[in-house]
Amino acid sequence: MKTFANCCLLTITMFFLMHTTQAQPPVKVVSGIIFVGNSSLERNESKYAPFIDSLDRKLKANKNDTTSLFYRALFYVQYNSFVLNPDLETNQAINRLLLARKMVDRADSLKMQSVSLKVLRAQICNELVSRYAPIETWRFNDKQLAERKKKHDYYKELANQYYDELAQLDPDNAYDYQKLKTGAN
Repeated sequence: MKTFANCCLLTITMFFLMHTTQAQPPVKVVSGIIFVGNSSLERNESKYAPFIDSLDRKLKANKNDTTSLFYRALFYVQYNSFVLNPDLETNQAINRLLLARKMVDRADSLKMQSVSLKVLRAQICNELVSRYAPIETWRFNDKQLAERKKKHDYYKELANQYYDELAQLDPDNAYDYQKLKTGAN
């Protein structure tokens, strides 16, 4: 009788573990914006710290793991978005976004076929447009302003191109992608 009770307890425990444990955090695309968790404005980095550490270890071991590249880039974008981290004084957020862009480009060059990857790629470029926008110009000299304008225009063109591609790939959400285009408002 004791072994039967232990068996039932083990079965119930395994059932709950199977339904509560997730190998990867949930990714959502809402109105053309991709994010992890419940909201694109979620600022709880510590919640995903073990997962991010695991991704970093996987990427050190295998630089060609497209899933790890995708998720790591997604976390860089989520926690360095202009809305959550508007700091223009340091280049920390810009550097993380540029690293995320390299990761997404790497995953794309490794033939990762995912609409989510393409949404993330466009979103990164859109974030970089915001980062290089001509705001707080008093912080920069003329040379820096010219360089920032050049980068702003480059990422604006790239983001708009990516959103046009997404509108063709995903016609059900084409309106959302067209709204996200820089200069479309």
